[in-house]
Amino acid sequence: MLLLALTLTCTTAVQAQVSSVLVNGVGLGTRLAMRGSKAEQKPGVFVTPVTYQAQTFPQKRTPAKKLPKADVGGTEITAIEQLLSTRYAALQADSTSVLLSMEQEKEFGRLRNNLQAFNPTWSADAYLAEMDFYRQQDALRKRRTSQINK
Repeated sequence: MLLLALTLTCTTAVQAQVSSVLVNGVGLGTRLAMRGSKAEQKPGVFVTPVTYQAQTFPQKRTPAKKLPKADVGGTEITAIEQLLSTRYAALQADSTSVLLSMEQEKEFGRLRNNLQAFNPTWSADAYLAEMDFYRQQDALRKRRTSQINK
């Protein structure tokens, strides 16, 4: 009787592990198949080099007809590009004011994370590079302001 109980317990535990492996394997296979069905976007697509005070940085702007549908990141791409466009306009308009607020930083991070979740094949490298350029400009502007105020 004890042997039967141990056999059933072991069998149930093994079945649970096998079941878990199968479920995880099927899920992973499905995700890989979905990724494999759509090639990753090349990093240079829709990217133009832009120069500001002898420094060049990439700027990615997607034509409206080339945007993915809203449910696969199109909304996030539009919002990211709009946010970056307003920061570029601020960069050109004034050489002393801060370019990025904490809210804009948070919004960029949220949108970028959502884009990666909805469309992991979309290349967002240029967005990050452009944002990093604005961060560097902010750091320079803050240093200049603190030196002037001393």
